[in-house]
Amino acid sequence: MRYSKLNNGNFLIRLEKGERVNASIKRFCEAHRISNAYFIAIGSIEDPVLAHYRVDTRAYKEKPMKGIFEITSLIGTVGLFEGSPLVHSHINISDEEMRAFGGHLVDTDVSAGVELVLKDLESSKAKRHSDEIGLKLFELDERM
Repeated sequence: MRYSKLNNGNFLIRLEKGERVNASIKRFCEAHRISNAYFIAIGSIEDPVLAHYRVDTRAYKEKPMKGIFEITSLIGTVGLFEGSPLVHSHINISDEEMRAFGGHLVDTDVSAGVELVLKDLESSKAKRHSDEIGLKLFELDERM
């Protein structure tokens, strides 16, 4: 991984061939003591595992995919869960036939490279498991 610190808590990060995407983002946040962030990325990955969450069953259905894919959009957040950064990312990808797939990114290996912009929110909001929904959600102060 290579990176440059820009301004106002922004980082430009390049993940390199063979690195795991979500695991690398978590490692970066741990190393830089980033508790809350959001990120966007493009690049090339291989053998991703995507998932779809159903609130009625409170379970993810995972779909391992084989091959090399272009990331047409990767977005996500980082929050604290049990004192450690938790990366939650969603992805849209396309294959060599330009067919698109999308969902929750369980994880994937970088193929050629991934270019990522990460914004440190300079806060430390925690996530807590919601029994009602079955997901880890941010604990927030205000209600409307």
